[in-house]
Amino acid sequence: MMKTQREEADRDSSCVGGQNWEPAVKLVLFDLGNTLESNGVLLPGAMEALEAVASLRAGGRPAALLGLVSDFEMPRQPSDVPIIQQRYYELLDDLGIRPFFEPLAERVTLSTEVGVFKPDEAIFRAATSKVDPTLEFDDVLFVTENPSHVLAARSLGLSAVHLRGPGQPLGEVETLPDLVPLMQAFVQGEELVQTVVLDAPDANSTAMITNRSAAMDATWTRLGDVLVVRATATLAGQILAHREMADSARRLFIPKQRLHVVTQIARLFQEDHPDVRVVVDKGRYLVVDLDPGMPSLVDGPHASCYAVRPLPPDTVVFDHRAARPRHTTAPVEEVGLLAGELSRMAFEEDLGTLARLPTRHSTSAQFLGALDWASDRLTDLGYATHIQTVAVHGGTTRNLIADRPGEGTDRNVVLVSAHLDSVNTRGAAAAAPGADDNASGSAGVLAIGQALADRTRRHDLRLILFGGEEQGLFGSRHYVSGLDAAERARISAVVNMDMIACRNTGNSTVLLEGASVSQAVIEKLVGIAQAHTSLAVQTSLEPFNSDHVPFIDLGIPAVLTIEGTDSANDRVHTERDTLDTLDIDLALEILRMNLLFVAQALDSDIHSPTDQLKENLR
Repeated sequence: MMKTQREEADRDSSCVGGQNWEPAVKLVLFDLGNTLESNGVLLPGAMEALEAVASLRAGGRPAALLGLVSDFEMPRQPSDVPIIQQRYYELLDDLGIRPFFEPLAERVTLSTEVGVFKPDEAIFRAATSKVDPTLEFDDVLFVTENPSHVLAARSLGLSAVHLRGPGQPLGEVETLPDLVPLMQAFVQGEELVQTVVLDAPDANSTAMITNRSAAMDATWTRLGDVLVVRATATLAGQILAHREMADSARRLFIPKQRLHVVTQIARLFQEDHPDVRVVVDKGRYLVVDLDPGMPSLVDGPHASCYAVRPLPPDTVVFDHRAARPRHTTAPVEEVGLLAGELSRMAFEEDLGTLARLPTRHSTSAQFLGALDWASDRLTDLGYATHIQTVAVHGGTTRNLIADRPGEGTDRNVVLVSAHLDSVNTRGAAAAAPGADDNASGSAGVLAIGQALADRTRRHDLRLILFGGEEQGLFGSRHYVSGLDAAERARISAVVNMDMIACRNTGNSTVLLEGASVSQAVIEKLVGIAQAHTSLAVQTSLEPFNSDHVPFIDLGIPAVLTIEGTDSANDRVHTERDTLDTLDIDLALEILRMNLLFVAQALDSDIHSPTDQLKENLR
C-alpha cells in the first residue's frame, strides 16, 4: 500500500517534544481539472510526476509537499461544504492519487470552502497557510493548464508553470513528466529558467532585448527574425518590457541541456526523428527539445544530412537582410560585362541536360557522362580542363577542374564550384534527377564560366564540379587535401553553389553561409545582392555539409550560396526533385550576384586571412 507523505515524514524524522513532524520548506501546488485529470480520467504522466515529487528528499525527510487547489462546486449553505468536499475526495480515490495529498484537510483547498475562485489571492493564501502558516508564496510552485491563472499567481509572488492542457496548442511545459526537472530545480532552491521565443521583433526591439539580456545575466540566440531568450520568469518579464511583446511571446520551460540547434538538408532530421519537439522552425535551421543522450541521433538513416549541437548562447545562427530597391545604374557597367552574357536560355538548356538524366550518382555511368559533357562545354569556351579521380566508398568518382589564367602578376585565384552528383536516399539505383540538388548549381558554374570566357582578368579563374559530395564531401575534401601551402594562399575566395533554384520563402531569398574567415566575402556578396538584385539575404557563420566546408576547415574564405531557408525543400534526395519545381528567376538572381562578385574579385584584392599566409611564404 502507498505510504502518505506524512507517514514517510514521521518515519524519517526524529521526535522532539512529542512532535515528530517538521514542515517541508517547499510546496508544489497542483490544479486538478485538465491538469492532473480530465473527465474523471488521470492524464498520462500524472502518476509519474506525483511520485517524482513525493520521492524527493532533503536531510532524510520529504523535500517538498504536494497540494491541490481547485475551483469546485460552491455551497448554497455552510452545511453543504462537507458534502461537496467528500465528492471531491471520492474523485481523488477514483483517480488513485488520494494518498499523495493526505492529510486532505491540510493539503486540499477548494473554492467551496474559501468562497472565491482562482486566481483570487485568498484561495492561494488559504492553500499555503493550511499546509504551514510560515510558508511564503515564493516557497510555492503552482501548476495549471490555465495561462491566466499562471500570470496571476506570478503576480502574487508564486512560481507558476503553464502545463499544456487537453486540446491546447501550446504550453510552457508539454507533458506532466516534463515537469519533473522543473520541480526538482524548484525544490533545490533554483530559479526556474524560461525559454522565451519571440517571432519577428523589429530591429530596435531585438537590440533592446539582447542588451537587457546581457545586463541581466540572461542569454539569447537569434535565427533570422526569431529571437530565443533564456531567463528566469521574473527577469523575462523585465527583459521583454512591453506588454504587447510579452503577450505575444511563447514561454517554455525546457532544461538548458535539452535545447539544441539542428542544421539539416531538406527535412531529413525531422523525417528521422518525427517525435522530437521543434521549438523554432526555419527550414534549414531548427531549435529542438531533445534528450542529449538520445542514441538514435547518430543512427538515423539520414544522419549524415544533419548536424545537432547545443543551443549557442548570445549568437546569431543566421541573419536576415531585406531586399533593397535595385540601383538604376546597370550593374554590368561596373564590371565591364554585357547584360546578355548571363544567358537565361543557356542556363535552362544546361540545367535540362543534367536534370533529365535518370541519375548522376557519383559512381554511375551517367555521372561520368555528365562530367565529360561539362568538360567539353568548358573546353569549347577556352578553359583548360583536367580530371581528378576521387576514391569514394570502395569505388571512384571524378572532379572536373577548369582554369582560365589571369594576366596580372602575383595572381590570386577565385574559385567557383558546385557538386555535379545527385542522390536518392532510397539507394544508388533509384531515380535521382537532382534538378535543384544540384543541377542548378552545376549549370550555374557553366553560366558564370560562359559569361567570363571572353574577358581575361587580372587574377586566375578556376571552375570546379565536384563528385562524391552526397556521400560525404569526398570530391572537395580530395581537392583541398592536394593543395600545397602556396596554392592555398593564392585562393582569395570560393563561391560554392548548392541548390539555388527552389523558392522556399515569400520573397526571392539567398542564404550566404560561411564562417568568420568568410566574413569579408559574405559582406561583398551582401552589398552586391542589395545593390543589384531583388534578393533578400540571409547570412550564417555556421557552415554545414556542402563543398565550402573543406575550404573553411583549412582557413580559406569560402561561402555557400543556397536558396533561402524559411521553409525547407523536402523534394531533394528524392525522385521528386525535378525541373518543373524550380524557379528560374530566383536562380538567375543568385547567379547575377555571384557573377558580379567573381568579376570584381578577378580584378581586385579581397582582404582575407590568406593574404598574411602569402606574405609569410614570400
